[in-house]
This record gives sequence, structure tokens and C-alpha cells, in this order.
Amino acid sequence: MKFASVSNDFFKLCSFDKELLENSNRRPYLIIVKLKYNGKRQDFAIPLRSNISSTTPREQYFPLPPRKSTSKGRKHGLHYIKMFPIRKEFLQKFHTDKDPYYQMLVKFIDKRKKQIITEAQEYLDKYESGYRFEYATDIHGIYLTLQEAFPAKEAAYVVESSKDEDKNL
Repeated sequence: MKFASVSNDFFKLCSFDKELLENSNRRPYLIIVKLKYNGKRQDFAIPLRSNISSTTPREQYFPLPPRKSTSKGRKHGLHYIKMFPIRKEFLQKFHTDKDPYYQMLVKFIDKRKKQIITEAQEYLDKYESGYRFEYATDIHGIYLTLQEAFPAKEAAYVVESSKDEDKNL
């Protein structure tokens, strides 16, 4: 797991999904590598949100310590319903080393990474089984868009020859 920002190219490619959050000020995302979706291991980006409604069910987010921008009565957390599949081509560095809050957050998340991964996978499993939360991102639409933009390369067909055959050439 690591923090990263997501390039504007990704948001242009997936502009059909109106539930993707704005990319203003290079919003930080927690990148979880290799969650299972559609029978494959995929990388996912989970946004950090500083003003999650206090009525939001706990299964929709992982709570984090509040930040200065977290309004009274709101919550700060990793918002699972806004997560989406991502490819490394769209990731940009997000520097945490100069900000004391992010340094603390890295340690906080690292201590709880197993729980975060479990909860994120549970959310994906629910999504795959057909359950959709209101205001959730279109994970499958984004997945298909990325598959189309980056088709899997077929393995090259290699003909191996024996050393004896090579001598005859």
C-alpha cells in the first residue's frame, strides 16, 4: 500500500463516471495492490475524504484521524464507495515525507493495513454480487474502460530448437 495521486488523463478517460471525485489539488489516494475483482488481481485507488457525512454507514469507509479540513460533525476516512481500479500508468507521486499529518497517517494505516485490505475486498465482493451503494463509483465500467485502453498482450509464440538443429543451420 502507498499514497499516490491520480493523473488527469485517468479522469478524462473515465469521465463517464460522475461519481469519481474531482481531482482538485492532486487528491491523495491509498493504492492497494492486488485486490480480487472479476476473477483477477487488480490495483485499486481509495480516496482520502475529509468530510464524510456522520450518517454514512461504517461499512462504506475506514475511519482515519481527522484533519484540519474535517468539519465538525463529519468524518475523515478512506471512502470505499469511491474506490476504483487503477493502472500504474495513471499514478503520480504524492509526497508524504514533509507533512507531519501524512507521516502520522502512513504509520496509522500501516498498523491497520490488514483490516483495510479485508474491508476493501469485502466491499468489492458485495459490488460484484450486484449490491450498489448510492453514489458509488462505476467500478465495472472503469474496469472495462481500462481493459479496452490497455488490452492484454498475447504471449509471443516461441519456437525452441535443439542445439543439434542449430548446428545444422
